Amino acid sequence: MKNIVIKYWWVLPLLLCFGLLGLMYSFTSTPSISESIVGVLLLLVVILLPVSWIILLINKKWWQCILSFLSSVIIVVLFWVPLVTAAMFGPDADDFGSKHKIPDGLEYHLPLYSSSDKDVLIDSLNTETYLQVWQGVQGGMYMYDFYYPSLPSGEVFLRCFEATENIPLSEDRLQHRSAVLVDATCSFSQLVNHQEFTIYEGDFEDYYAARIEVWFRDAASKKERKLCEKIYRVEGWMR
Repeated sequence: MKNIVIKYWWVLPLLLCFGLLGLMYSFTSTPSISESIVGVLLLLVVILLPVSWIILLINKKWWQCILSFLSSVIIVVLFWVPLVTAAMFGPDADDFGSKHKIPDGLEYHLPLYSSSDKDVLIDSLNTETYLQVWQGVQGGMYMYDFYYPSLPSGEVFLRCFEATENIPLSEDRLQHRSAVLVDATCSFSQLVNHQEFTIYEGDFEDYYAARIEVWFRDAASKKERKLCEKIYRVEGWMR
């Protein structure tokens, strides 16, 4: 490792630059799995940089150490203001909700609030009560509970669609974030308890109708099937 650091000392400051660029881009775009990858790589670079400086100093590579340190400081300073601005203001306004108004006469449910909906009626004979969506700490952030009769072991997860045009919502993250592993059950029971998920399309208080579907993936056969669906009035999370 020592020889690699001495020979390629400039690589880490360069990766720091690209990592901060990627982080800044993630604040101004719809989140995806690449955001997590960029975050992990950036954290790794930040940890390795001080290690490389120590190795350079021990081996009396003064100029390489000074250049690596100064270039890293300059890169952080140059990107600090854009990063703070991107984090505070996020992307431009998302007009998804205003473009998909809730049609007159469409029946929908409102997310529940813990403070005002403590006693929710769950009826095993009424499939409309199987799925309960709760409002999270911010608009666009939600939690869901799910009850169902007997099932084999597998995974419960959500798929969401805009109700009028059937547009998939937060497709790249929603299924993974909402997934819950469940053991085999032989009677009606609660399978999911306040599992968090986020809908990104739209802005705060720019409401539209979303069809939230609960799906099940069998652990043995890997086959998927839809268990139930319910239309809710939702809003998007402004990043």
